[in-house]
Amino acid sequence: MTGKVIDSSTTGILILLLPIAFVFVLLFKTWPYLLALLVLIILLKIWQQYRWLQWSKQVNPFFNQLIKDNQGCLTPLDLSMKANISGTAAQRYLDRKAEEFGAKRRDYEDKGIVYYFLTANALGSIFDSSEPLPEQESESLTNQAPKLVQWLMEDEMEEEIEEESETEEAEIQDKAESPPETPSPQIEDEEKEGQTLIQAELAKRLDVHSSTIGKRKSDPDFAQWSQSKDPDGVAWEYSPETKEFLPVEES
Repeated sequence: MTGKVIDSSTTGILILLLPIAFVFVLLFKTWPYLLALLVLIILLKIWQQYRWLQWSKQVNPFFNQLIKDNQGCLTPLDLSMKANISGTAAQRYLDRKAEEFGAKRRDYEDKGIVYYFLTANALGSIFDSSEPLPEQESESLTNQAPKLVQWLMEDEMEEEIEEESETEEAEIQDKAESPPETPSPQIEDEEKEGQTLIQAELAKRLDVHSSTIGKRKSDPDFAQWSQSKDPDGVAWEYSPETKEFLPVEES
């Protein structure tokens, strides 16, 4: 049984080696002819390139003139008529030039193939034909700086006002849900004695920014607003003479 397995594997290896050996023998016998064929193909490619360069030197002046006259737009028929060559040769020439210069090629069903070579003259004519853009007044950074500062300050003021309004709404809602707190006797005694506070002290007491007090101190509803912010429910009013804030006396 083992002998049969060895014979079958040997037969398979021989079947694979026979084609490989045949190829090696063929290459050994025909390598001079294959080398000669390769050299012939290389020489043919060089000859074709040389013929192309010589022929292109004759067609290049007509091509350059058409590019200049037509502002980069060209068809095989134009080159064929100008250079007196066949249409196939003209199209093959333009395909090579389009690949060389990166030109755009568009195939129109009714008009044929059109090549677009972007030149400086063509680009200038496009800019000249386009409408001029309106001139915009430019301002220096020095002139814009005050406006920028003002815009930033306005944005900060708006953010502060929004935060204060949200805080006021939350406090009003909390006070509406909870019973009002009665002021302590100590605060009542201080009010009776005529306690006065400066803007910074009142801002600290009301837990707001000092600039907020400065903005709202002249409002008619400042007393009601300050009373809603005061931890003991005390209403305050601003005295322009002393530049201080006094508790409002209850009538």
